[in-house]
Amino acid sequence: MLEALALCVAKISDGDTFWTFDRVKVRLVAASGSVDAPDKKESPRCKPGAKGWCNQALAIRASQRLGQLIRGRGAVMQCNGHDKYRRVLCRVTVNCRDVGDTMVAEGLAVIRNDW
Repeated sequence: MLEALALCVAKISDGDTFWTFDRVKVRLVAASGSVDAPDKKESPRCKPGAKGWCNQALAIRASQRLGQLIRGRGAVMQCNGHDKYRRVLCRVTVNCRDVGDTMVAEGLAVIRNDW
């Protein structure tokens, strides 16, 4: 079921994951597909042999930008399903603009439809 909810962000984990104040872990999805932002060096996806996109500087920039785009901006999220890490999959918009697609357009994330 797809439901639109006002968004109250508690913590930005990285450029594609955040927590709401009601303790829901959210994975950002764009209108154009699944969003993948770079991982910070402490991420399990950056361990030797893992297949993560590891770029510490870009990961920090992506996290900061996601916060700028969604905190206190009247963001709305529409959620549908969960991923394998039990994150709720949500499309987030601010003033009818897709946040995931904005992150991609700014070079801070990519669309990955191969998951």
